[in-house]
Amino acid sequence: MKLCEFIRPASLSAARDNLRELGRKGMILAGGTALHFMQDHTPVTAVDITRLGLSYIKHEGDFYDIGATTPLADIQRYRAPRWALHEICRRISTHQIRNVSTIGGNVCRVFPWADLPVILLAMDARMVIYSGQDEELPADEYFATQPAKRFLDGNVLRSVKVPALMAHHGFGSIKVVRTQASFALVTAAAFLELDGATIKSARIAAGSAIPFPRRLPSVEAALVGREAVGEVFKEAAAKAGQDAPWRGREGMSPEYSRHLAEVTLFDALERAATFARGRTE
Repeated sequence: MKLCEFIRPASLSAARDNLRELGRKGMILAGGTALHFMQDHTPVTAVDITRLGLSYIKHEGDFYDIGATTPLADIQRYRAPRWALHEICRRISTHQIRNVSTIGGNVCRVFPWADLPVILLAMDARMVIYSGQDEELPADEYFATQPAKRFLDGNVLRSVKVPALMAHHGFGSIKVVRTQASFALVTAAAFLELDGATIKSARIAAGSAIPFPRRLPSVEAALVGREAVGEVFKEAAAKAGQDAPWRGREGMSPEYSRHLAEVTLFDALERAATFARGRTE
């Protein structure tokens, strides 16, 4: 992507006006770490939103509200009750990249290897989009297609709202990489709600080894109402191929990707169950 000019609007509404006026010749910019992967060399004007007060983390009721330009490093350092995102962000790329890469940049244009869409799908997050007024979209709807399409008319992502984990809620995520800075080979995330030893509800998502991050309803159906034990987790993980085709990449065959994904899902479920058992309030 070739940037030919920068605009720094004074407000979110002004940023939207700039983007609507520029049309295809404008592009919203925050961290800019994804520019390298955009192969279109058409000159565009960058609308810089880093000075609009959208870098924050606030605990509001049952959610943590994370501003769209919040760097991943800030999310990694944040600590609070019923919060789980710091562990995920710690495993994304290098510290230098996390200092500038933002949560909004990670979810406004989704690449197949992206980590945060998998996490936000499993956690049932909500995206707040400014279109002259705020509109909240659940993760299932937001990630049903490439999110970049939602911003072609000048709309701007304001924030991401992540539910706080309550009693008997557990969350686990696993990212498999060759090296710390490599893209994920497989990413899996699991949210479980336990009622005693029984799985009351489940949200499972995967990415990287499939064409686009998505939930795995066959895995979820194989978990709900059953005991949170290893045999059930293994059986459920084996059903993931019913929801998405595992693909070979970086020297891996599709068969190896399937095996790696099932093992990764099992580990994420084990982690989520352990977390849920220990959360009593």
